[in-house]
Amino acid sequence: MNKFYITTTIPYVNAAPHIGHALEFVQIDVIARHRRLQGDTVYFLSGADENAIKNVQAAEDAGVLVEEFVEKNSNAFESLLSKLNISIDQFIRTTEDRHKKGAQALWEATDSKYIYKKTYKGLYCVGCE
Repeated sequence: MNKFYITTTIPYVNAAPHIGHALEFVQIDVIARHRRLQGDTVYFLSGADENAIKNVQAAEDAGVLVEEFVEKNSNAFESLLSKLNISIDQFIRTTEDRHKKGAQALWEATDSKYIYKKTYKGLYCVGCE
């Protein structure tokens, strides 16, 4: 028996979930269920990125507070997972304390020899994400 970790992309919650999100959740769920049938111990993770500039822009466009906006859409993502009977082990929101603590621990680990900072150059476009 092997340990198997799988995750979806962590979607922005700048809008309600759409068919593309559902497709990804189902695809990853199929892999997770297959690995469980093979006898593996599977940890299946997903969540919501509530700290993205796209969320702020969408909330402003909707004329609502960012916190209310991401709460509504994060709940919609969790509801979708439930309706699709996705076998997820954990759904993490980036505004949760457990995520903040984990992110802080990761940054603190950059002091070790295992994680290091390096410069990366690449193109980035908010509209192309």
